[in-house]
Amino acid sequence: MLHILVLSISNATAGQMAHGFMDYFTNERAQIYSAGLEPQSIVSTVIESMDVVGIDISDYSSNHINDYHKISFDYIITIGDGLINHIPDSISSKASMIDFPISNMEELNAGNEDAFAKARKKIQAYCEEFIESELKKIEKTKAIKKVKKRLKKKKKQN
Repeated sequence: MLHILVLSISNATAGQMAHGFMDYFTNERAQIYSAGLEPQSIVSTVIESMDVVGIDISDYSSNHINDYHKISFDYIITIGDGLINHIPDSISSKASMIDFPISNMEELNAGNEDAFAKARKKIQAYCEEFIESELKKIEKTKAIKKVKKRLKKKKKQN
C-alpha cells in the first residue's frame, strides 16, 4: 500500500484539502497523511468548502511532521515554497518529493471564500491526476511482476 504525506506549513488549509481529495481518489488503495511544520487548527472554511463537493474532513486533525517519523513514505507532496528543505531525513529518505505550489496561500489563510473555491478546484484536479497516474503505474508494475512470477513457475515445471 502506498503511503503519501501532504506537507504544508500550517496543515490548516490547502494541506487538509489535498488530504481529503487524496483520500477520496485513492478509495482506500493508499494511506494518506497530512502534516505541518507549524500545525494550526483547521480553518472551518476548509471543512465547509470540502463539504460543498461531498467530502467530509471534519474529523481530520492538524499534525506535526514529527508525528510521522516512523512511517516510510512513498511520496511527500509539499504545498508551499521551500518546504522540501525542512523535511527530516528520517521521513524523506525513500520518498519521491513533489512540490505543488498554491499561489494564493495568503488569501486561504485569511479565510477568503473565493480563494477556497479556486484552490479547491486546483487541488482537486491535481490530486485526481496524481492518484490516477501513480496508481496506474503501481498496478501495472504489480501485474508485470505477477506475469513474470507465473512464467518463472511454468519454466521450472517444464
